[in-house]
Amino acid sequence: MRFSSCMLAFTLCLVCQSDRTVAQDPTTQPPEATPKDQAWAREYLAEDPLVARDSVTLDDIRQGLASPRRKGTVIDRHFKRVTAASQAEKREFLALALKDEALEVQRQAARELDALGMLESVVSELLLEFVQSEDPELRQVAVIALEHVDYKKEDLPEAYWDALIEGLASNDPEIVLSISDRLQELGPSALPSLIKALRSPTPLIQHEAAKVLSKIIGGKAAHEVKPGESSTPATLERVPATKPTPNPIPNVVPMAKGPTATETPLSARQVDADKPNTVRVYFGTNRELIQPEQPPWSRILFYPALSLSLLVSLLMVWWRPREDKSYGCVSVLLTSLFLIGILWTLSVFRSELLDRWRIGIGPRFGPRRDSTEQVHYGTCDVSIPPKHQSGVIETPVLGPEDENLHVVLKKTEEMEEKAFFQAVQAKVAELPKEQRSCFVFIHGFNVTFENAAKRTAQIHYDLEFSGIPIFFSWPSRASLRHYFSDRNEIEFSRYVIKQFLLDVSQRVNADRIHVIAHSMGADATCRAIAELGERGKIFDQIILAAPDIDREVFRLQLAPRMTLAANRTTMYCSKNDMALIASNTFNDGPRAGDSSKGVLVTKELDTVDASGIDTALLGHSYYGDCLPILNDVRKLVSLDLPPKERNLLAWPVENELSYWTLIEQLVKAEDNTENEKGR
Repeated sequence: MRFSSCMLAFTLCLVCQSDRTVAQDPTTQPPEATPKDQAWAREYLAEDPLVARDSVTLDDIRQGLASPRRKGTVIDRHFKRVTAASQAEKREFLALALKDEALEVQRQAARELDALGMLESVVSELLLEFVQSEDPELRQVAVIALEHVDYKKEDLPEAYWDALIEGLASNDPEIVLSISDRLQELGPSALPSLIKALRSPTPLIQHEAAKVLSKIIGGKAAHEVKPGESSTPATLERVPATKPTPNPIPNVVPMAKGPTATETPLSARQVDADKPNTVRVYFGTNRELIQPEQPPWSRILFYPALSLSLLVSLLMVWWRPREDKSYGCVSVLLTSLFLIGILWTLSVFRSELLDRWRIGIGPRFGPRRDSTEQVHYGTCDVSIPPKHQSGVIETPVLGPEDENLHVVLKKTEEMEEKAFFQAVQAKVAELPKEQRSCFVFIHGFNVTFENAAKRTAQIHYDLEFSGIPIFFSWPSRASLRHYFSDRNEIEFSRYVIKQFLLDVSQRVNADRIHVIAHSMGADATCRAIAELGERGKIFDQIILAAPDIDREVFRLQLAPRMTLAANRTTMYCSKNDMALIASNTFNDGPRAGDSSKGVLVTKELDTVDASGIDTALLGHSYYGDCLPILNDVRKLVSLDLPPKERNLLAWPVENELSYWTLIEQLVKAEDNTENEKGR
């Protein structure tokens, strides 16, 4: 470096002093420098005088930083030439430069600190200073930034613990979740601060601190080592790609960070113990607009009367004399028909009764598509009862709707298309910058418009999603016997869904857009997104819940294209999904969301098999009813965590691919193994 500086200085002197000659060879004269060359050299030396110096000091660079013309390059050009300074002095100098008001100075300092291997320690110290700031937002940001920094717990200042506890009262659920995980990771060291927080005057801090305390104490008990077991913490990582063994419990590999295996799922939220909470969801639909009349009592009471007559007929079939055995097969057939008829009449009776007592106001949308192919836009106000249980859409059995007990669609309003997207865009803009997001839900087979609105509100509420909830409702007939009609309607609606998703991505101005598609709705959604072409990552998360789509069509034709439009694509499947098993028969082909014949795994998406979770009573909608699934979706949407950091287990398959299962499935498998040993 010194040699290069001398050569440059020598060359500049030749240009500036045109009367100098080469002594060794008087016959050879250098070309005379023109006035223009001399002016350029003087200007260059004036702009950066350190170029011609043999050595540079830290004071020289400080003087350069004081010059508006030189501050943007002086560190990059000359810091490596500083020799008369210790490593500690260099570190102190760069740490101060990192706090400079000029962004270009900060960037230069960061690059040099990184080259010296000091960047992490200096930035960590800077963040600890931010933790003690008087600005509460800066304190929270610093706490989150320090989440994955390895510190000795005894070296953490008291201000850090105070900032952690203060963050539990944040309005941002992502911040609360991140801080809760951090406190749980710190374990016993966090107990004094958490116990102190239980006496906080802020109820939200008390509540969150109590939950973290419960996790720490419960987690410690859950991790007690049994004889013959490993003492490795139950945190999980992807299993190396090897052939699975007959053992039903896969190998668990520990990792340093991530949620613990004992993390509790979502529980009931009681935001207000006295009043229901209203969620406003935005919708688009190509259903027909209807003006239904309130069903008369004569029509309503006809169905229980019909059900009673069918029951009497069934009893007559079985109460005939025993010696009459000539109609044995016919009896079984008649019994089946009578039972189906009784169940159908009771279902219609309940539907008619709820329709008469519904309290919602505003336009209604029917089971058929709009005859003019118009798309309607608007909002739905859905009330969530004060004691709502996560994963449940509370509905009356026979009585009238009650906002204090049930999830109720209170009001529907229709809007013009332009006004709709302007309203959604305005709501997104009102959110804090880091929360400007939305999700679009596309429902599946056998769903009414009202149920789609309720499900969207329930998902938004249970996920504690801070963005804007949107749903698209296609004209499902909302009847089990109309499967093929729904299949026809979803194929027709595919192009409408494609345009709706494209409009949301272009006209809402959200930083993160998630798509959640269920069952038959996932079929149209996958095809629609695959047809968008190469537009980049316009979606953040695409979540396919029990997709009712041909397995091979999805694997070969759709997944490679649709996944290009999202940062992450996740599919939930189950071998216990009776609706998809029936769809296999109807369509004469396996479905992507049915894992009864093997789990579909591709390199483009993350597959989560929920077969081990008890969904027998939840049926085809386990994605929204089952708490472990909801908990996993919350981590996916809120934090964009990969599977290995979401409390999931990796099951390796061929070609270095894996699918994932929930930790509850491991616990269930262990219990079954213990029971078998007991027998």
